[in-house]
Amino acid sequence: MKFNVSPLTCGRCVITITQALLAVEPDARVTVNLAAGTVDFDGALDAAAVAATLAPHGYSAVPADGPATPEPASADHCCGSCHV
Repeated sequence: MKFNVSPLTCGRCVITITQALLAVEPDARVTVNLAAGTVDFDGALDAAAVAATLAPHGYSAVPADGPATPEPASADHCCGSCHV
């Protein structure tokens, strides 16, 4: 499944998203495309479970083929993780 994810602004976002999904499903395949703002998830979790896994980390995730997409991250929006 491919998801549009926001905010997806830096390398720390890639690490956080990957670690969060693998913590729930260690055998899944997770590919984050920072430039496109997408996450490819190949595992047993359904779309709602993927979104629920990422939400506590501050990410909005919706299926890329669905009718709704998350708000795109603006240039002045940051997940804040890289500033910790």
